[in-house]
Amino acid sequence: MKILAVATDNFEFYYDIAKELKQRDIPFVSLSPQDKIPDNVGVVLTSVYEKPMVEHDNVIGVDKDIRMGIRIALNALSGKSSYQRIVVGIDPGFRPGVALIGDGKLLETAYAESPEAVRYLIERYIDGYDFDQMIVRIGHGDKTNRNRTLNSLKGLALKIEIVNEEYTTEYGEAPDLEAARKIALSKGELAYGPHQVEATEGEKKEMQRRSRIKSDGEITISKELARKVVEGKLKLVDAIKKQKEGDG
Repeated sequence: MKILAVATDNFEFYYDIAKELKQRDIPFVSLSPQDKIPDNVGVVLTSVYEKPMVEHDNVIGVDKDIRMGIRIALNALSGKSSYQRIVVGIDPGFRPGVALIGDGKLLETAYAESPEAVRYLIERYIDGYDFDQMIVRIGHGDKTNRNRTLNSLKGLALKIEIVNEEYTTEYGEAPDLEAARKIALSKGELAYGPHQVEATEGEKKEMQRRSRIKSDGEITISKELARKVVEGKLKLVDAIKKQKEGDG
């Protein structure tokens, strides 16, 4: 079985790419660009600057987008250049869990930095994979963050479904990612917009609690600022700054 190699003398580049590979539980061997490549290596990942130094038939030079480079490398390693159907599963939340399934196989998982950032991940999946069909499935829970995510996907020519999350709750080290995987594998109902985003009292109180944690107990943002954060109109750090400056 062929494996990946990471050939670089750039510590920062190695740290970022090794972290991503370890998170996905992908085995790899670490080398310097000048090293002889072992026979069991199928694809070599290196920086674009070090690529000319690596002697191998299949070398991927990676620039800033580490995940894109890994996608290209894994596709080359598996010999799978195209998928009939790719499904994106989303466990909605303040930092949504996202899982990508290609023809029934888990390809990758990630946390989006916000509900709106899910769109960026999906756009990178569209660029990074060749497929006949892509479906997006999102859990029905956490209505506010679910609707923020759905609104952010407006304009993408994709089939989007809402899935009943009743049997997708998970526990462990990465429950949101496992829930996202289960959501991707569960058939849902077509999502029809528009999707209203309106913070509940509980969500506003929770965001006020987070503001205290974020500011080391110094600041509790107002309910109005909390509402704007929950609804995606303001970042929490900016809300804390406004409250501190008396602009809450």
